[in-house]
Amino acid sequence: MTNGRLEIDFAGIQFKNPFMLSSAPPSMNPRLVTRAARLGWGGTVLKTVTESPTVDPRTRLGALRKDGKLIGMNNIELLSRETVDTWINSYIPKMKSDSPEDFVLIASIMSSPEPEGWTALAEKFSVPGIKGIELNVSCPHGSPEKHMGAFIGQNADLVENVTRAAKKGTDLPLLVKLTPNVTDVVPIAQAAKKGGADGVSAINTVESLIGIDVETATPMPQAFPSKPGESLSTYGGFCGPAVRPIGLRIVSQIARGVPDLLISGIGGIEDWYSAAEYLMVGAGTLQVCTAAMWHGFGIIKDMTSGLEGFMSRKGYENLDSMVGVALPKLTTWEALDKLPPVVAKITDACTGCKKCVIACADGGYVAIQMRDGKAVVNAEKCDGCGLCYVVCDDRAVDFVYNG
Repeated sequence: MTNGRLEIDFAGIQFKNPFMLSSAPPSMNPRLVTRAARLGWGGTVLKTVTESPTVDPRTRLGALRKDGKLIGMNNIELLSRETVDTWINSYIPKMKSDSPEDFVLIASIMSSPEPEGWTALAEKFSVPGIKGIELNVSCPHGSPEKHMGAFIGQNADLVENVTRAAKKGTDLPLLVKLTPNVTDVVPIAQAAKKGGADGVSAINTVESLIGIDVETATPMPQAFPSKPGESLSTYGGFCGPAVRPIGLRIVSQIARGVPDLLISGIGGIEDWYSAAEYLMVGAGTLQVCTAAMWHGFGIIKDMTSGLEGFMSRKGYENLDSMVGVALPKLTTWEALDKLPPVVAKITDACTGCKKCVIACADGGYVAIQMRDGKAVVNAEKCDGCGLCYVVCDDRAVDFVYNG
């Protein structure tokens, strides 16, 4: 529980905290949703439902690791395996009855470019217990082959049309889930707003090929055939901490380009710190998937307590006071000062690993040398590029004005 500092009104929906499960495997049935609800999540966007249930390949998840640590995941999973009737008549009533009263349920729907499907689904999911509807126009795999998902989300006119169509079927707040797989996301967000969306969710997964098993020359993840034989694969959706820079970029671009449009931030949120990053570039609520799948729903306790503690320490009275505070510090490249007299300085935290020395010699300005087991910067040679900061695992690099 919070003392109210984490509460937020988002599109007229009251959240006790900004953390939701995103539309994904963790929100695919009542058992999972009610478990998350009881642990303290603010809400969930339910697994996307369309007119025809999905049948998925096995396996369908792939991993990207750095030094053995998971930093990203790819999936080739699609939508809910259950029918519209199962969701409306069974799943949603059970989720509502078994969850705390203040837990928010948002439905997620997908249809083809024909507007009638969006109107019908929006109307069907405007049922007791549902507080809002998210339009999935952004799934990067499988669905585009059927002229759904990102096939729609990459076309501003289609986004506007299906949003307007969904609006005809409901009085509930509408969010449009955007794809990062576009050249410029702002016109897509503007189209969603023009079609009647109350806000957008960003981002969905990044189209990707997670890797190759070089021993067998097989793309990953392996989609095993019905009978033993050669496995195939396909392009999937990349998620996890490694996509956070893309998510932050797109959320900030939407916040600056369409400042009166609400944003639910998604993409590599794994702790209170990454949550604060998204809030500061314009997100009002936060959606989490990969971290919950990797570490379990219990992460919500550290995320809420950590974010609340940070806000108290920094004097943020509520979430609204945090939303967008970093945006004024984003500008164009042309507006940045060029070659200010800033150089690197190695602090006492240096362990003498020599990583900065090697990097500066082969990727920089040969400005760092070892002296008495510690790295030392030659300020006359240093160009202030920041490469030493990047490679330092000990956080032993500061930047100071020199002259």
